[in-house]
Amino acid sequence: MSDCCTPGQGFPTAPQMELLATNLPVVWEEICMIQQAILAASSQCQPGGGQMCTTIAGTTPMTFVSGITSVTVVNGGNGYFADQPFAKIVPPIGSSGTGATATVTTNGSAILAINITNGGTGYQPVPATLSVSSLLGTGADIRPLVNGAGQIVSVNIVAGGTGYSVNDTVTATRAVAPNIAYTNAILKITAVSLTGQIVSVQVLNGGSGYQDSVATVEIVSTLNNADPYPGASGFIGTVLTDNTGVITGVQVNNGGAGYATFKPYLVITDPGTGAQTTVNLTGQSVSSITVNNPGNNYTSSATGTVMNPPTAALPNPPSTQAVVTINVAQNTFGTDPNLYFQVWAGTATNKPIQLQMNQVLSYFKGLGYTITQQANPATGSTIQWKVCW
Repeated sequence: MSDCCTPGQGFPTAPQMELLATNLPVVWEEICMIQQAILAASSQCQPGGGQMCTTIAGTTPMTFVSGITSVTVVNGGNGYFADQPFAKIVPPIGSSGTGATATVTTNGSAILAINITNGGTGYQPVPATLSVSSLLGTGADIRPLVNGAGQIVSVNIVAGGTGYSVNDTVTATRAVAPNIAYTNAILKITAVSLTGQIVSVQVLNGGSGYQDSVATVEIVSTLNNADPYPGASGFIGTVLTDNTGVITGVQVNNGGAGYATFKPYLVITDPGTGAQTTVNLTGQSVSSITVNNPGNNYTSSATGTVMNPPTAALPNPPSTQAVVTINVAQNTFGTDPNLYFQVWAGTATNKPIQLQMNQVLSYFKGLGYTITQQANPATGSTIQWKVCW
């Protein structure tokens, strides 16, 4: 080229251009657009110019991708919500725990922390209890000592009472929820004083399931806190309380996976495939929709519906739903880019198309460029050109 912005040697002469445009319009259009891409990549007058290679894909007659270019929000609607993990503090069984609130911090999948915003009251652990069935005895206060496996290992006699006998029955009551796998403890009064004061109690069978009932954390939906968070599992946390039953923190033992934020999403109705979008909200209305991947083979009749996350209340979409327009790139070249890919890949035979691609290759190789055809990784069904110099 003669300077940084003006093409010089290497371009076809006027008669050559006329011949190409007249006899092979598709090849001519392809060559023109590839040359424009080379100029843009190599020109020092453009930001990032001066490259030695460039890839041309998606916009030329032979490489065109009929994907979604944008989505226009005509009306944002109302009643749209994002869903995210919510920490529900469940008090111990039989307790009066109330008022605790917390927020959840994630890395997009695993839970990193549970942040207590209000410690509440009444969340102290609830222990198993012992009672004595007796005709005459009264006033006894006996309590079980339980090991980490939930077995009663001994009995602490806080007050022996009066009027008891060794034939009275000691019953242990669990603080935790019933489980058919638990075995019942068996205890026996082995000695009483002359006044019927309980002196000793023997543990014949420590049973199981006699551990304290403690506060727990359930990770649920902000939109529906009656169910576990959808698509997520594995979180294990230990609730820490002080002596007055105020929650002081939650220790994350296992962060689990799948605790991502679920936003409203766009459902596109069309034979095309592969488009990926992100719905953006302002308040409860759709403010914009970002196209992350245009997909391919979409038609001008494509329509879209913005849906709430599955955990949102019905109806879904909401009664005042958003109205959107799907904008699709239109192929005005009259070509079938998928057929070019199939001929290049060897899965179809079409001599005119093979000749057209060979002429493009020959033209640029004759000018000293290195040019190759590749599969477009964004579609897997169209080609792209890679040109180096």
